[in-house]
Amino acid sequence: MSYKIFIKIFPWVFCALLGCSAAQAQDTYPGASFPSPYNYQPPAPAPQKNKSETKPKAKAKAKAKQPTEPPIHIAADHLEQIPEKNLVKAWGNVRIVYEKRTILADKVMMDPNTGKGQAEGHVVMIAENGTKLRATKAQINIKSEKGRMFDAHGTLGSPDGIEYYVKGKDITKVNETRYRIKDASLTTCTGKIPDWLIEFDDAEVVEGDRALFKGGVVKIRNMPIAYVPIGYVPLDNERKTGFLTPSVGSTNLDGFTLGNTFFWAIDDHQDATIGIDYMEKRGVRTSLEYRYTPSQTTSGMFNGVFLDDKVTGNFFWKIDAYHTQELPYGWKLNGKLDLTSKSNFNKTFRNQTENRTRRSSDSWATLFKTWGNQSFDILARLRQSEDDGRDDTFGLLPQAIWRTQPVELGRTGVYFNQDTNFTTLVTDLDGSPAVDKLVNIERVDLHPQLSAPLRLFPWLNFTPTIGVRNTFYSDSFVGTQSRGVINRELIDVQGILEGPKVNKIFHVDTKEGSTKYKHVIEPRFVYNFIPDMDEADRNRIFQIDGIDRIPNTNRVAFFLTQRLLRKVTTGNSSNTEQIARFEISQIYDFNEAERTLVGSNDKNRPFSTLRFDWDSRPFPFLMLNFDSTFNIYTGVVETFNFDVGVKPTDNLMLIMERRLAHNTSASILGTIDYSFLPGWNMKFSVRFDEFNETLLEKNGRLTFNDPCRCWGASLDVVQRLNINGGLRQEETRFLFNLTLRGLGELVGNEGETFIHRSF
Repeated sequence: MSYKIFIKIFPWVFCALLGCSAAQAQDTYPGASFPSPYNYQPPAPAPQKNKSETKPKAKAKAKAKQPTEPPIHIAADHLEQIPEKNLVKAWGNVRIVYEKRTILADKVMMDPNTGKGQAEGHVVMIAENGTKLRATKAQINIKSEKGRMFDAHGTLGSPDGIEYYVKGKDITKVNETRYRIKDASLTTCTGKIPDWLIEFDDAEVVEGDRALFKGGVVKIRNMPIAYVPIGYVPLDNERKTGFLTPSVGSTNLDGFTLGNTFFWAIDDHQDATIGIDYMEKRGVRTSLEYRYTPSQTTSGMFNGVFLDDKVTGNFFWKIDAYHTQELPYGWKLNGKLDLTSKSNFNKTFRNQTENRTRRSSDSWATLFKTWGNQSFDILARLRQSEDDGRDDTFGLLPQAIWRTQPVELGRTGVYFNQDTNFTTLVTDLDGSPAVDKLVNIERVDLHPQLSAPLRLFPWLNFTPTIGVRNTFYSDSFVGTQSRGVINRELIDVQGILEGPKVNKIFHVDTKEGSTKYKHVIEPRFVYNFIPDMDEADRNRIFQIDGIDRIPNTNRVAFFLTQRLLRKVTTGNSSNTEQIARFEISQIYDFNEAERTLVGSNDKNRPFSTLRFDWDSRPFPFLMLNFDSTFNIYTGVVETFNFDVGVKPTDNLMLIMERRLAHNTSASILGTIDYSFLPGWNMKFSVRFDEFNETLLEKNGRLTFNDPCRCWGASLDVVQRLNINGGLRQEETRFLFNLTLRGLGELVGNEGETFIHRSF
């Protein structure tokens, strides 16, 4: 939760009205004496009675141990002592320092015992936290930190680094932390006419806590835009109960939207926000978010959104929650709740593409522990379809996994690893919304393996692996009919041959230094074998995940990887980076090669599609990646995906990507990011479905951030096509965001996340 949306009108104000900066003075004022730039020696103090003669020695010793009062340091061009009034008069470049408070003035009259006095002419009060106030005159009490300034202006320090510029006819420090300010203005902008400021008649400020003001007027370039009769504003980073800044927006589907949120700071470890959003065409949307952090190792959140939609007549709701906690003995608990109404809330109301296009909700909880090379995980998971035409349900209730990472058996060079998996599966055998066929299946899967990495030659490695697998199912199915328990026994064999690896180094000398390029060729062969099982038994296993879908395997995969590395040496330092990688891979399936042909048109096709994968960053300003698959039997490029990015200057970036699946889908994504004037930035993103010749969405954002960092604004325009339950709707959103640094933020709904990665 970001608390920048709180209106902040005053900082952690004024430190000490009388200043707080450590500064060196010329001499010390001990008691009734005073410093002098002319090495003036004050007269000795009047003699006093020896009170130790009439008091016990113990009390005298106790008094001697009392801490001495910090001295007042005074320096000036002219100094005059007035003993009969116990005053010091200083004029001409007066500088007074007490502890960490500093006062500068043309003229000062002060009682050195009480610290009270008056200052006139170019009065400056400086604080160690950055506060620096100037005034024509002031009443001061440098010891008690009380005082009063007239016609004051200056900057107020803030813990978050924001500088607040303040003007006021009368600023009074009532006590150590409380101030009274009259006829004042506040801004974070510089200049004679600030870009924004707020003026108020009267305010009570509690340093590091809050400000309560009356008669406030917000001005933009000296033009009033809002009147705030009474305002309450937090002055620190502490959470405080109150209303957050409203959000505004407009869309052709929702109409004008206005949201208001109340924040409740329950205590130091929990808080909540309650939101009510008015949507002109759809109705009132309510929300509740609750957050808690009872300890450093435990935290969580609950969020619920509800809307009775006037447009569709549907009741939309969405619930999200998470919890994370560290338990004793190294155990950790994580959980996520992700539930939504059948009326797809994400597709209808979310701005983010990944939320609108997802197909199912996913709730889970996991309890896990790792020790040494072992891990144990208990997982409960439930996935439910968000598609209107499906009601697929998949659950792991629960799944327990014990894993052992490869560990050497003695000093034999043989390594052992295993996966033991117990799962209770819950699923719907019929995904039709009209039929529910929920079943429970218990599955136990044991899979130990042995491997022995061998270094045949310095340039050639071979790693054989053999494993056995036993999987027990409490039930099996043919269609939706139960066929009883089944036990599957398999072995799996794998061999990985890496090498021979060859490389060549090229030297290139430049003005900047020596550059080395290294070209590496890395061939790799991977053989996998899993014997066949009875086809009837295989068809009885209801396939949920990869454990169930283990096919009869007898194949070898070939990978040829080439890398181009660059090593730049400048002086005594060097840096190596990969600037390009190109990999070609293909699989040969022995089972397919030996398969019995069916019909005259049937042919054995043991070779898989040929895959090409290229990643490169040849220059800091250029990115070029592509991957493709080629069917050697039909001569058809089945998939071709690429993305290219160019950043010729620091203020311009262009990225484009295209995704193509032959006769299935094709889409283009493009983004431009351009900073064209100081503080101005423009982004534009488009997503086009080539296969259906449909423009899915266009997103534009114009942002201004004042170079002085006192204000900023952004405008989002989102145009997209919503397809929900067979209903196609064109939607246009206008989202506005205004930030006044240190005052607050007027926020529209969050705009589209731009799809592409940046350089």
